[in-house]
Amino acid sequence: MNFGILGFGNLGKSFSSALLCTGDVNADDIYVCDKSNEALSCAKKEHFHVYNISELNQMIIDTDVFCIIVKGYVFEELAQAIDKDVLKGKLVISMMAGETFKKIYSLIGEVDLARAMPSIAIATNEGVIAYTKVPDELANIFDKFGFAFEVEPGEIEKAMAFAAAGPGYAAYILESFAAAGETMGFSPDVASHIAALSFKNACNNTNFKETIKSVATPGGATEQGIKHMEANRISDTFAGAVQKAYDRMVK
Repeated sequence: MNFGILGFGNLGKSFSSALLCTGDVNADDIYVCDKSNEALSCAKKEHFHVYNISELNQMIIDTDVFCIIVKGYVFEELAQAIDKDVLKGKLVISMMAGETFKKIYSLIGEVDLARAMPSIAIATNEGVIAYTKVPDELANIFDKFGFAFEVEPGEIEKAMAFAAAGPGYAAYILESFAAAGETMGFSPDVASHIAALSFKNACNNTNFKETIKSVATPGGATEQGIKHMEANRISDTFAGAVQKAYDRMVK
């Protein structure tokens, strides 16, 4: 199975790296198409096959799986140049946020289509990827990306808002925690290191309530900090952030 990747930005690069890390896909199995000469230069250094936008149809012809990893408005323009006949017999995987099956079908016809929403951490096979129904061979590859799970078509935006966007939320929280350390007088490097280790340690036990209970002993300093966050409804802020991301995709 080989892969044609339209779009070699951050996610396109992460997806390519994830494929290589599984050990099931070689560089010779990855084909990249992008309008940026810089992106194509990077892909060429990875020993991938490279195509410019004018060669998009040829890339589709040469591959089994056509992966769309560009913004929706970009694909709307590019779809006009796609020869619908070259899509016959190909599996098309969209990683475009907010672009529904109906919308994609309207652009390229009733193709064999799946949608997937990965986090960039798949690059080292430690990320999350949600996907709609795909062939078993591809599902087995996705399983090696980290945590992979199948969802119904109507649930894919939820996976994007919560799972794929998760590293961004986590990094924001970490940055805020590190900033609090700097305010206390720690250097930026020390504050960032402590913040990262604190979150890493908390992740060692996925029963987060149990960790809170074990650290925030009654009457202790940690409990006071937790109470402050509860009083300021921090959990509601997190829930609201995920909801805003979801609303943006389904509007």
